[in-house]
Amino acid sequence: MLQVEQILQKRYQLKTKLGENAGRQTWLAQDLDESQSVIVKLLAFNPQMHWDEVKLFEREALVLKNLHYPQIPQYRDYFGIDQQTGEGLPWFGLVQEYLPGNSLQQLLAQGKRFTEKQVRKITTSVLEILIYLHELSPPVFHRDIKPSNLILGKDNQIYLVDFGAVQDRAKAEGVTFTVVGTSGYTPPEQFWGRAIPASDLYALGATLIHLLTGIAPADLPQHQMRIQFADKVNLSLHFNHWLEKLTEPAAERRYHSARQALEALQSGYSPGYSTAKASQPASSLVSYRHLAGLFLVQLLILSFGASILLPKFLNPTIQESISPEPGVYLNSMNRAQQAYFLEKSTFAGSLGDLKLDLTTPTTSYNYSTRATEFAAFNYGVSQQNTLKSYVGGVFVIPATEFGGSEDEMTTISILCQANSPGVIQPQEPIYEQGKLACGSGTTYISGY
Repeated sequence: MLQVEQILQKRYQLKTKLGENAGRQTWLAQDLDESQSVIVKLLAFNPQMHWDEVKLFEREALVLKNLHYPQIPQYRDYFGIDQQTGEGLPWFGLVQEYLPGNSLQQLLAQGKRFTEKQVRKITTSVLEILIYLHELSPPVFHRDIKPSNLILGKDNQIYLVDFGAVQDRAKAEGVTFTVVGTSGYTPPEQFWGRAIPASDLYALGATLIHLLTGIAPADLPQHQMRIQFADKVNLSLHFNHWLEKLTEPAAERRYHSARQALEALQSGYSPGYSTAKASQPASSLVSYRHLAGLFLVQLLILSFGASILLPKFLNPTIQESISPEPGVYLNSMNRAQQAYFLEKSTFAGSLGDLKLDLTTPTTSYNYSTRATEFAAFNYGVSQQNTLKSYVGGVFVIPATEFGGSEDEMTTISILCQANSPGVIQPQEPIYEQGKLACGSGTTYISGY
């Protein structure tokens, strides 16, 4: 393992390990040549890792090298470490500018609550960064905006960091690419491998909702994929409408660009919304007819690779109780069934119909799906006696149960974990008399 005070490339002396996760390490280091602090991000190359991880790491280095904006950390160096220095494994290293300060996630964890005035200032700064990124040629999409990737510097400026999920359109057009993002902040189209300027805007909106409510968006209720936040915070009418438009589930109903969103924010006008009461849009449901076009295009032209990479897909409280692989796969399967129903008015009877191309069985789990007229059940059954199995459910119900109109239907979903390890398929969740619940012998993990 790499150690404190170890010197890499005869130049970078490791000082403090800031994070470690699945073969990745982030260090605060000292650049001995320049006598200044830097961030060194390291990726260990081992036979078990998926090649997409290397591609994402290299993409971050390549994109950062060509970005020049005061509120984005500057690229400094990229290098490789041989097996002898890396104690048995080769490593890739990325060096970037160190930005002293705290992430907005750290401030939230410390109990910080943000006012509308403070959030508007943060919003303006981030939108200005996104205008720079999105108006490059080719455009650059961050794809993982969230509180932990926004730094409030000691100079009171907001910085956008962690470009590990970044995508530029030139490399994305006509090919599949790794699915990345974080649950609650990731827009629907990004789960299908599609990223556009409005995708970053959705993630920004979800982040702002977290700052204002103090509640992670994955923990807020949703109606037909729309985050319900209006009753959790007292906002001006205009800003409430602006946030709702920013976080529309259907990308075509959001602002089309960061510049348009900034102009709407500053002008006090949010196109597409009436100036009635602020709570009304938050409680309404998206019609199937409206979202069908969005998912039809995605279902026809996009497919995932065999491995789906969603860093920190689940929020921290859920991560402690759910294994990463089945959590990622079953959440994706649940969402795919919801999207399939929006377009087909029926559930998919096989994984092939969902266009997910999930690898199954894996070394640990066997995945499958089963559809009925009004529900779909997704299974992750353990292949080892030491692991717990999982089951997800998606149910179609009248929208009137959530205040929608009588001619609409909506879907709700749930993910449950078996109480005990074993290779037996867990009992399916149920929806009865307006209540969604896990089946006997299982425990609720997440729903949306």
